[in-house]
Formats: sequence, structure tokens, C-alpha cells
Amino acid sequence: MTDHEQSDQMWRMAFVFDAAGGDLDRFRDEFARLDVGRLALPADVRLRTGVVDHDPAFGNAPETDHDTAIGRTLDAAIELTFPGAQLHALVACAPQLAGIIGALAAPGSVEVMAGPMFAMVPQREGDTILSLAFVRYPGTTSKEFRDWWKLQHAPLAIRVLGPGLLAYDQVHVDREVTEALCETCGCSAYGYDAYDNLTWASPADFVASLADAEGMAELFRDETGRIHNGSRRHAMLRRIAPDTDRGDLK
Repeated sequence: MTDHEQSDQMWRMAFVFDAAGGDLDRFRDEFARLDVGRLALPADVRLRTGVVDHDPAFGNAPETDHDTAIGRTLDAAIELTFPGAQLHALVACAPQLAGIIGALAAPGSVEVMAGPMFAMVPQREGDTILSLAFVRYPGTTSKEFRDWWKLQHAPLAIRVLGPGLLAYDQVHVDREVTEALCETCGCSAYGYDAYDNLTWASPADFVASLADAEGMAELFRDETGRIHNGSRRHAMLRRIAPDTDRGDLK
């Protein structure tokens, strides 16, 4: 148990990975048919799956300073959002989900993390999701990073990205829980501090949200000295298998 684990605090567990052999079509098909029932998840868990989206609309995105901080990519993410009181139950279920993922993932590509989740804007559904994990800048303490991310950076991002941003969720990764989770699931712990989710209705809406060039430059300046750019692992995802969603957004 951790200080963050409270019945009224929502948590998110995320698996990110690449498709074996780059076979995204098989990947999509398998997860579209995912039998949630066999996972024996508690009833108040919400599961969301997404696979990398190569929609041509992303080609219309304006170039920004963020393009110099690409980092590593991923092919898919599976997220489970749940009350903190269910943490132990979710850790117990995680190896079964990791086994399903492992059958489709490229060897060594699976990473998993978990931590308390903060909804920075009122959440609305959307099919275009930015999934982004990263490590804080060297020399920055965990508290300094989390205070900056939640209290300074989030309001700036919300203003710059505009009303098309349907959801912005920050997961403040709990390293102790994550290390135990990785050991249980048989994968290596990368040491992330953050898992970031931003949601739009469509690729076109995402592109439109980047239109404020000065604002985007301000965002990049604000991140400088706060985020270790080489640690980033991210992708623009399209939500799949919406029939697997359990309950309303919390």
C-alpha cells in the first residue's frame, strides 16, 4: 500500500508495447475481439485499448519544437482505470493480461506502469489519443516535477490546445508499485515518472489544436529542464474495441 492509494483516488495501470513483426492488422483484430470477461476484472474497472494511428491527417500537423524531442515510439497501449482501493486486485489480474499481450508483442517491447490518475479537464470520449510516457529531467526531484506538471504545465497546455481537447489525464507513476508490477508481469521497469494521456475526437481535431504556434513554443520552453526528452515513449493512437469499455469515465 502507498500513501496515494485511497478509495476515492482513481489510479491507472498502462501497458505499452510494439506489435510482433510490425503486424498491426493482426494486433487490431486480436484486441477488437478481446474477451474482457476472461480477465476477471473488478466491475468498477474501465479498460481502454488503442493502436497506433497512421491517419494521413497527421501529416498536416504544423512543425513544432516538440518534433526535435521524438524519443521512442510504441504500437499500442492498454489502460485500466480504477479506484485506488482496487490496486491489489488489479496487480493480481495483471499477469494474465500481460500473457495475452506477450503473445502479440515484439520481444522486449512491453513496459508497464501504474500510479494515481488526475483528470485535468472534465473527461469526454474521443477516439484519438496521445499516449506518452517519460522521465523527469536529471536533478529534478519527484515533488518538484509533479508540482510543476500538475500546477504549472497542465493549465498552460489546456489553454494552448484549446476546446478540442476532450480529456487530459496525468498519471503520476508510483515507482514502488510499478516495480512490483513489472516483476509480477515478467518485464523490466523503465523508471518512468509520468504517463500522459490527451484525447481528441479525431486526427483533424488534434492537428487543429496545434495551430497556436506561439503557444506551442511556450509549451516546449516550459518543458525544457523538466522532461528528459530521450526518455519519451509515445504514439498517436486510435481507440479500438469500444465495446470493452466498462462503465463511465471516472
